[in-house]
Amino acid sequence: MHPVLFRIGAFNVYAYGFMLALAFTLCTLGFVRKGKDVGLPEEKLFGLVLWILVAAMLGARLLYVLLEFPVYVADPLSIFNIRSGGLSFHGGLVFGIAAGLWYTYKHKLPQGQVADLLAPYVALGYAFVRIGCLLNGCCYGRPANVFWALPAAYADDTMRHPTQLYAFFAALLIFLLLRYREKRIRFAGQLFWEFILLYSLYRFIVEFFREVNMHLGMLTLGQAASLVGVIFAYVVIRFWPLGRKHVG
Repeated sequence: MHPVLFRIGAFNVYAYGFMLALAFTLCTLGFVRKGKDVGLPEEKLFGLVLWILVAAMLGARLLYVLLEFPVYVADPLSIFNIRSGGLSFHGGLVFGIAAGLWYTYKHKLPQGQVADLLAPYVALGYAFVRIGCLLNGCCYGRPANVFWALPAAYADDTMRHPTQLYAFFAALLIFLLLRYREKRIRFAGQLFWEFILLYSLYRFIVEFFREVNMHLGMLTLGQAASLVGVIFAYVVIRFWPLGRKHVG
């Protein structure tokens, strides 16, 4: 693992933070370019992304801290140290959606269209960040004896399922599927719900291979959240188009 990617003088550049910044920069540029192509105002799109980023980071950190509360009770100041990881995607997704709905409503942007433009880049950004997880040694898998197993946990030489790589390839596949589906949706917002559906399916499966401590009955906490996501997204995709005109 390489949690410190490189150093500039006495300053450490952490792999997780670097990949997070890279994902944000590249995906923002891609999203804004697509938005401009369909006539949406560039400055409002940049503003939207900034609000979503702040809210998503807050939500991701808040949920992670709540899930690992005993650790942070012992060392409260570590709550503010996110340079090397410690973010929950589900928390970031919920807070990011809330911020996006508020911003698009306030600035009179077409919410469904914006969500569809953003969805593929959320998947792509997730892929970049999972490489950061691999380098950082977090979000690792269970011990395994498969030939592709890696020492994927920080300060641990145990050969494990490289679930960070599973996530990376799954997210890339979701990105490509969403780009393919861009012109094949029936209603504005469908592509975003397809992202929720695909992400939740992937997350439910990969949880079988991750080293997870928190369970809800027979399922991990991540699987329970993913199951809710699958059901809700499917219901929206199946029934929302009724009475609406075809788009795309």
